[in-house]
Amino acid sequence: MNALVQVPTNGHEFRQSTDAAGLCGAIVKQTAKKIQGRGYVTVEGWQAIAIAHGCAASALNVERVNDEGMSGFKCVAVVRRMDDGREIAQAEGFLGDDENVWSKRPVYARRAMVQTRAISRACRSAFAHVVVMIDAGLSTTPAEEVPEGGFVEAQYTEVRESARQQQSKRQPATDEGMPAAAWAKLIQLIEATNADTGKMLKHFNVADLKKLSPAQYDQAVGKLQNDLAAMAKAKTNQAGEAQSDTTAGEFDNLDAASIPY
Repeated sequence: MNALVQVPTNGHEFRQSTDAAGLCGAIVKQTAKKIQGRGYVTVEGWQAIAIAHGCAASALNVERVNDEGMSGFKCVAVVRRMDDGREIAQAEGFLGDDENVWSKRPVYARRAMVQTRAISRACRSAFAHVVVMIDAGLSTTPAEEVPEGGFVEAQYTEVRESARQQQSKRQPATDEGMPAAAWAKLIQLIEATNADTGKMLKHFNVADLKKLSPAQYDQAVGKLQNDLAAMAKAKTNQAGEAQSDTTAGEFDNLDAASIPY
């Protein structure tokens, strides 16, 4: 079961997806799982995309099923907007008893994985087009659904969405302030992570974040992207996966305790 969500058709929605692709593209690519030479987006990547859109994905009740010749666990997950709670996508995840890798694992592990699959599938329903914007070489099939060793080509044909790819390179800051695209990216990361701009100003000893040097900008963006990745992992933990490290990343050569935001 998958709720169909249309690829953005108006300028505002397309721009939002393009911005989200820029915000979390590095996270999605770094956490992607390589299978048979191709990258598949993991639940952390899907959660990061959702958060960058101001959304959160959550799993509902896990059910044990045994019908139509199939037995295993199923779970439904939904993607909702964080500002008003509106549901924008819904999908079902399934973990079969006939899956060799999972059939002998404890029940709690199988229940956790079916929630993970459902969350990834729900996010894919809403945001598959963003993955293509990030990297056309990435598969939009959630990594958790790919069998050990990959798919047998004769048994599986992947459907890929097409979308316009966006690439941009930041220019050095000028006396008048940083370029508009760089400023927009920084602001979107700040909003997505609820970062304290006052503490950022104090940390970098500037009166205006637009006056950040290129090195300071790179540090700020890197830190905020790590925070965004940590938020995605925290959301994954709520689905039952054990994650030992959900803290935000650090700036290179800086103690995390010295970074106040």
